[in-house]
Amino acid sequence: MRCSEPSVPSKVKILLIFLLLFSPVYSKTVIKLKSYVETEKSKLTLSDISVINTDNERFLTFLSGITVIEGLKAGEEKELRKNQILKILKNNYVNPDSVVIKGEKVKIKRKEIILSPEIIKEKITEYLKRYPDIQIEDIRVSLKTEKLNKPFTLKIEERSKSNRYIYLSVYILQNGKKIRKLNATVKYQKVADVIVAKKDLLRGELITEDDIELKKLPVKNNYITDPDLVIGAKVRTLIKKGSPLKLTMIEPDYPVKRKSYVKVIYDRNGIKIEITGIALENGQKGQVIKVKNSSTGKILSCKVIGKDTVLFIGGY
Repeated sequence: MRCSEPSVPSKVKILLIFLLLFSPVYSKTVIKLKSYVETEKSKLTLSDISVINTDNERFLTFLSGITVIEGLKAGEEKELRKNQILKILKNNYVNPDSVVIKGEKVKIKRKEIILSPEIIKEKITEYLKRYPDIQIEDIRVSLKTEKLNKPFTLKIEERSKSNRYIYLSVYILQNGKKIRKLNATVKYQKVADVIVAKKDLLRGELITEDDIELKKLPVKNNYITDPDLVIGAKVRTLIKKGSPLKLTMIEPDYPVKRKSYVKVIYDRNGIKIEITGIALENGQKGQVIKVKNSSTGKILSCKVIGKDTVLFIGGY
C-alpha cells in the first residue's frame, strides 16, 4: 500500500495554479476527516475518508477525486494523519493554507474478503426461490472458509433436477472471469398449499370457511388441499389448531344419510306425487343415489335436492 503521487497533465496544472492564485473559494473549503473508514476497495479518494464542504462545485469534484491511498490489501489497516493529507493536497497543486482540515487522523481498514460455505448456501437459497413449490432440507458444497485477495461474485447454474435433489454448478468470478467451479447438491421436499385448522375443531362441529386457512407444507398423500372438500364437512375427531386436515379427520355432512327416511318427489308431465323412501346410501346435493320405496320395496334412482328430500329419476 502506498499514498498516491500526483499525475496531473500540464494544462490542468496551469489551471489549478490560476485557481490557487486568483480564486477566493479555497478559503471556504473545509475538509472534515472521518474517524474510521472500513472499505472493500483497495484505492480510496479524499471523498472516501472525509466530508468536503466548498462553494465551488468544480473544485469539490477535483478534491473528491484525489487519490489518498492505493494498493490497500484485504485485512490491512492504515492510519492517515492530518499532515500526510496536507502533503497529498500539496502534491496535487492545492495550497494547504487555503483549506481547513478538521480532525487529526483517520483510521482505514480494508475488509477481509471471505469466501465461505455459508455465503454460497445463502446465494443458492436465493437462486432456488424460482421454485416456490419446494422446501430446502439440506445444501452440500465442498468448500472450506478462505480469504481471497480480490472481490468476487458468484454465478449459479442448474445441472439437473430429480424428485428429491437439485444438482448445481457454482462459479466463482473475479473481474468477470471464472476462477473456480464448485459442485453443490440440494436436497428438497415438494410443498403445496395445505388446509390447516385456524382453531381447535371439536368432534361433530361443522367446518366453515373461517375455521381453516392455507399453509405451505411438505406434500403428503392424505393432506387435503381443496377447501371445497372441507367446508361444510363434519369433524370426526378433535383437530388441534395448526394441524393439517386429513380425509380421515372429517366426514361430509350429507343432506341425505344412509338408512334415513326421505321424501321422494315424483314430478313429471304436470303430475306431482310425494312418497316416503329409505336412502340406501349417503348423498350430497345434486348427487344421484339409490332409494328404496318403503311401501313397495322397489329400488328408485333419485337425485338429492335438499335435506332428506330427493327427486325421482327412474326405477330399477
